[in-house]
Amino acid sequence: MKAFPIIVSSPSGAGKTTIVDAVLKTNKTVSRVITATTRAPRKGEKNGKDYHFWTMKQFEQAIKKHQMLEWAQVHTHYYGIPKKSVDGLLKKNICPILVIDVQGARTVKAQYPKAVTVFIVPPSLKELKKRILGRNDNTQDIEIRLETAKKEMKELVNYDYALLNDHLPEAISAMAGIVRAEQCRVGRQDKKLTILK
Repeated sequence: MKAFPIIVSSPSGAGKTTIVDAVLKTNKTVSRVITATTRAPRKGEKNGKDYHFWTMKQFEQAIKKHQMLEWAQVHTHYYGIPKKSVDGLLKKNICPILVIDVQGARTVKAQYPKAVTVFIVPPSLKELKKRILGRNDNTQDIEIRLETAKKEMKELVNYDYALLNDHLPEAISAMAGIVRAEQCRVGRQDKKLTILK
């Protein structure tokens, strides 16, 4: 099989990280791409495992040298995906999974046209609001996230797969099925398939 990137997006709170983490536990032919950031590590986070924790100078140098696949500045910190994180996995014939927003997904898909895109859909905006509230976010932040979610949902038509997350075990199973099916595509096989006579 020829490895290919798998892009997973969703509104905040729709469950993309939970679903991807569950698939990673059962499928060793896929690996999550580690994002780089200039923010400080939170308690329990490890450099090279949770994030690549870079200085502002390191990140800005990577941007100048065109080493970032995609990046954004959120408030006072940079977040982005080093191109080598994706290419390194592809060289090992491991499918990189990128958990990114819709804007990042467009950028990555343009550079890796054979990438597969999956959009995790929440059951409803009401349920999404409930899930975000469960994270103890402040009310103003929740309203901003819900408005952003409405805009992101309009991008659904540009994705290969829509995965409804109204029952987590089923959503995990569906995501695992998408990965397996895409890996079995004839065009992704690196050896000629022969039928024994």
